Amino acid sequence: MNKPASLSHSTYLAKTALYERWTPEPLRSFERLAEACFRDGALSRREKELIAVGSAHVLRCPYCIDYHIGLARKAGSDKSEIAEAIWVGIAMGAGACFGHAAVAMRSLDGLSGDYYAPDTKQRSGDLAALHPTAYGAYTELHHAAFSDGALTQELKELIAVACAHNTRCPFCIDTHVRAALDAGYERKAIAEAVWVAIEMGAGACFGHAGLAAAIMEERT
Repeated sequence: MNKPASLSHSTYLAKTALYERWTPEPLRSFERLAEACFRDGALSRREKELIAVGSAHVLRCPYCIDYHIGLARKAGSDKSEIAEAIWVGIAMGAGACFGHAAVAMRSLDGLSGDYYAPDTKQRSGDLAALHPTAYGAYTELHHAAFSDGALTQELKELIAVACAHNTRCPFCIDTHVRAALDAGYERKAIAEAVWVAIEMGAGACFGHAGLAAAIMEERT
């Protein structure tokens, strides 16, 4: 194989087919997971693909971005809707960093113990006070990303729930699951958004597994 200069090249995705030969049962299980998570349910396939677009960006997976934008378009989403889903992902990436900066504030004060103690989240205010201009810009970004537009604020909360799981931020999960409940979503809809995030975590690994497959194929 003539290896492309990039270690994340679109041609590598086809190499994932080699896992059918090497590990067929886990591959079939992954395919069943993807089918189950993305079929119509409490959420439509279109809604789930928009959730996946946001997740793909916080996962920083070019394969997932390319693949799920294509599926979102096929499901009927236009560029404005997809762009707004991306901005939720961007805001959630910032939000996970901001939330975890509260842990830094505790550490700066010499505190240890439970990183996610009930009072930890409040320490983010200490960070805001140290750089109010940046904090103001951050809150402006968050407000703009979550405002009604081509997508409703309610659907954006579901995108945020998935992104929060992919960033593995307990503060974000707490905030956005509660916001989704307040927006009127039933548990089944929120759970389906979580399952999209779970599949996306697996999918990002699988997409990058094409590079591993290409390397292994070179050695055989």
